[in-house]
Amino acid sequence: MKILAFVPARGGSKELPRKNMLNLSGKPLIDYTLDVLKGLGDRIHPFVSTDDDEISEFCKKQGFDMSYQRPSKLAGDSSSIIDAVWDAVQWVEREKKYVPDAILILQPTSPFRRIGEIKKAIERFQEKNLKSLASVTNVKQHPYECVELNERNWNYLVEPPPNITRRQDYQMNYYFIDGSIYLATIKFLLKYQQFVVKDITDLFILENNPSIDIDNILDFKFAETVLDSKNIFIF
Repeated sequence: MKILAFVPARGGSKELPRKNMLNLSGKPLIDYTLDVLKGLGDRIHPFVSTDDDEISEFCKKQGFDMSYQRPSKLAGDSSSIIDAVWDAVQWVEREKKYVPDAILILQPTSPFRRIGEIKKAIERFQEKNLKSLASVTNVKQHPYECVELNERNWNYLVEPPPNITRRQDYQMNYYFIDGSIYLATIKFLLKYQQFVVKDITDLFILENNPSIDIDNILDFKFAETVLDSKNIFIF
């Protein structure tokens, strides 16, 4: 199976300006994802999609082919990632004669991926002949403690059983689609125009993963604290 590993790396960001090139514990945020691409080797065809000259130059110095540049119309805050994916697919088919069977999304905002887990996800995807796969981690805020507020009242997202008095007794089968890994076949994407579809997408549980998706300065500082206080190995 031919897998295009698509890294969406726009230059702009509303919440955290220039976040893909911000120094996170000694190197640019995007470099953590580039390390993963290198570690996956010939399992994938790496593809960094950016509209930004600085990001492009940095990736080129790390050994990546940066002859593609994402069109500005696909690089705005409201731009769809699936549109950027299709533009990349058309480009690699035309310019590189590479026709992928599936797309692996690795967002630079998830710096704590482990190469070993991604390899397992790819193997599962291929062995089970899956159409779509997404990574999940245990939720930090349990649904028993989450509520929906209306104008006059509120409701639990999931009603806790009346006999539950300790958090240790909570059901632990609730997960969060954390954004670390998305993998789908081209046929699936053509049909649904998205990576996750209920009852079709297979969920891949990440073990012992901090699961930090960096969207704002608080996320960034938290990731920095984790990296500076604990050895995070990519393997």
